[in-house]
Amino acid sequence: MLTKAPGLALLCACTSFSCGGSAHDPRYPAHESGCPVKTFPSSPPAPVDELGTVEVECTGGRAACERQALDVVCHRGGDVAWGLADNALTATKLVVHAAHTRRAIEGARERGCSVQVFTDGPPIPTENIGPVTALCSTDDSKDVCLRELQDQVCLLGGDVLWQAEGPTTIATSEGYRQRMRGRAAHLKPAK
Repeated sequence: MLTKAPGLALLCACTSFSCGGSAHDPRYPAHESGCPVKTFPSSPPAPVDELGTVEVECTGGRAACERQALDVVCHRGGDVAWGLADNALTATKLVVHAAHTRRAIEGARERGCSVQVFTDGPPIPTENIGPVTALCSTDDSKDVCLRELQDQVCLLGGDVLWQAEGPTTIATSEGYRQRMRGRAAHLKPAK
């Protein structure tokens, strides 16, 4: 069964063999295996938020071992791995530092903040924060439910909502509700 889910197998292996550690940073939701990760041989050139050390027992060659480590960085919500040059080319255990590019916006914004909404990918440079969901009453209009979804983006420090979809009616433990989903992001600052 584990061979069908290599990311899960890696996560289980890390739990069993200690992947180094740090508490999960709620600002950076977990990504799926294979997410893009910037790698640096030593310290990154730009400020990052540290997410802890990652240790993986290598299975396969060096490239496969690096991807295994990067997948653990993804699971921690990271987009940066540094310190790869500290490992020998023939190492059977790879140790890297997981991090996330430091965000320009730190912390929550107030409900009702200004949010740009896109049904597809944003046509502007953004940094993804993560998924957002809004549950609304079946009596609420689409605009009311959309505003709740935008407020969820605000609470995550975002100013962009993309891939917005819904509302759809779903059954919950509290009865039927409308659900809208999307992805929160914020504009990248101009350089």
